[in-house]
Amino acid sequence: MPNLFLNLSIILVLATALGVFARKLKQPLILAYITAGILISVFGVFREVDKNFLEPLSNFGIAFLLFLVGIELKLEDLKYIGKAAIFTGFGQIVFTALIGFIIISALGFSMIAAAYMAIAITFSSTVIIIKLLTEKHDLQSLYGKIVVGFLLVQDFVAILALMVLSGFSDGQAPSLGGIFWILVKGFLLVVFTYIVTRYLLKTVFKLTSTSVELLFVSAIAWAFLLSALAEAAGFSIAIGAFLGGVAIASSPYRIQISARVKPLRDFFIIIFFILLGASLSTGIVGLVPSQIIILSLFILIGNPLVVIAIMLTLGFRNRTSFLASVTVAQISEFSLILMAVGSSLGHVTSAHVALVAAVGMVTITLSSYLILYGDKIYRFVSPYMTKMFPENDRDPYVMHRDKLKNHVILIGAEQMGSDILKFLDKKIEDKDQIVVVDFNPEIYKSVKAGGYNAVFGDITDPEVLEELELARAKLLVITDSDEEDNFHIIRFARDKNFKGPIISTSYWMHDAVKIYETGADYVVVPELVGGKHASRILADYWEDLKELKKEKSKHFEDLMSRKIF
Repeated sequence: MPNLFLNLSIILVLATALGVFARKLKQPLILAYITAGILISVFGVFREVDKNFLEPLSNFGIAFLLFLVGIELKLEDLKYIGKAAIFTGFGQIVFTALIGFIIISALGFSMIAAAYMAIAITFSSTVIIIKLLTEKHDLQSLYGKIVVGFLLVQDFVAILALMVLSGFSDGQAPSLGGIFWILVKGFLLVVFTYIVTRYLLKTVFKLTSTSVELLFVSAIAWAFLLSALAEAAGFSIAIGAFLGGVAIASSPYRIQISARVKPLRDFFIIIFFILLGASLSTGIVGLVPSQIIILSLFILIGNPLVVIAIMLTLGFRNRTSFLASVTVAQISEFSLILMAVGSSLGHVTSAHVALVAAVGMVTITLSSYLILYGDKIYRFVSPYMTKMFPENDRDPYVMHRDKLKNHVILIGAEQMGSDILKFLDKKIEDKDQIVVVDFNPEIYKSVKAGGYNAVFGDITDPEVLEELELARAKLLVITDSDEEDNFHIIRFARDKNFKGPIISTSYWMHDAVKIYETGADYVVVPELVGGKHASRILADYWEDLKELKKEKSKHFEDLMSRKIF
């Protein structure tokens, strides 16, 4: 036992050191953990007794990971991801899986191994992509929102795949009867979860919520209970943990529970990836370099091409399609978990797991740079894409630029922008002289139906800004409060010789100062405006505060009238 803890300390120290190195190279930590596992196995630090002790801990890592995925993956989110994300998400999964299966089968693998690997390479890493988009400040851009949407679709499909595949054992190939029985058991497990959640779980959490520690223990107990039931039904414990998380997703206590569980997830998932790396040390020897190269190229090039084709078909611009496409040029944690589950069930061998893991390390490493430097890469490929896919021949959102003169440009027509649009409508007779830019398809359709000159697109896209004829405009209003977006638009406008006033928006006072320095003529700070408005409301009803309810009904009606969905 003392040697076990000594070895574990060596493993964690090595993982930490490699993690620091990975961060310097702007690489995800998952690569550091897998590499640490390979090294400790190669140098003999890892023994069989260590593996037997740590393997159950790695299963906890998968369970906690999916428990948190369930907590953060609210079913209501499906209503808001949009048609583009749904078509792109499912389209990418179907085409990547089909093409991948053909390629992998051609490489000489059995049907069941090819099916596992083809499914595994369809999923992209939600954690890595969202982290990199956040670093780029692109999470709220048009392509960022589409990417988050189709990642949500991927996560649901990944969970469904794990549920179905984990229902088989002894390496048996799936049959229609077997799949039907798995779906029946899965349905019963979901029904049980729903009934307990609705009639018991809320009461339990209400009783335990008086103590943060007790709330945490009750949440873990709930996750373990469903994991045990899932295992008894023939599924992996991770499926039960995921359902337990989904049950908590709509709970008012989900944030507290999530915050407490994350450190556990982080520790145990490290053990999983280290063990995965250790198991690869033997499988790596038998790997064929050409197989790694072919599959890596398919994911790095083929996967983005699939997404580009789908998004161009849906009518998106070249830049939006390209930037969204490069985000899927890697495989996911789910891919590795799927292969690990397949290995434990006897469906695939350690060599198959090693191949997917090797492809994962290559694609995760390279795709990180593709995402971070996507804009620079697009500037290089843009002339070729424009020749291949002329936007004016395809894009239904391009307006007639030659008619624009002395016009007003409004960027963003939701919330604050809707009030500004109403004001402009009263002051400007010719609606063609009001140009509205928005990347929400529903808002775009609503504005277009109102007779305004509408442009669908991302305002960080220079090609969209070019269409606005800024040099001939008389006023520019920006309701987007993102600091970087404001800088980009203002600089672009001034570079295009825009002489009119610019009204901008910023949530933070210190950002407002920077936006003024960049060239804005007036910056609206909603927090300050909101404070002044609240003060006026209090002043109006100070003598009889009960009358404030009248303001509530008016405000509620106003909010309902603005609903887009």
